[in-house]
Amino acid sequence: QTRRFPDLFQTFYQGITAFRLVRLEDDKSREWADVGKNALSKYETWVNYSDWNWENKMLLLEAESHACIGELEIAKSKFQASIGSAQKHRFVHEEGLASELFGMFYDENGNKEEAMQQYSHARSCYQKWGAFALADRLCRSTASKVSI
Repeated sequence: QTRRFPDLFQTFYQGITAFRLVRLEDDKSREWADVGKNALSKYETWVNYSDWNWENKMLLLEAESHACIGELEIAKSKFQASIGSAQKHRFVHEEGLASELFGMFYDENGNKEEAMQQYSHARSCYQKWGAFALADRLCRSTASKVSI
């Protein structure tokens, strides 16, 4: 089946959103988990065609998947790998996204200091990318949690 380029990104963001919702909504978590797992499965295939484009996204989906099932150390290493892959392949906006989600992960698990470092890194990435409104939104949304 031929995929249009926008479909690949829709699948990625659906997967990220689904995994985040698993941790927020107990009553529908199984349905959301299936959506996330489906997206991850697709990226595990697509990465074979272009690890340059898809590796950091697959690693971020893996990080969120492991976080959902409480495999925190594995999730942490996948977040770090996703950030590293995004840096290596010069996807500064996706480096920012991975850092922001890593910050949320740390925040949810009670590590405010690490969360602060990740949020700060995400903000720097967003500014470097030219997404100043996104950087400001992150600053405002995290100001009450941690100071960046």
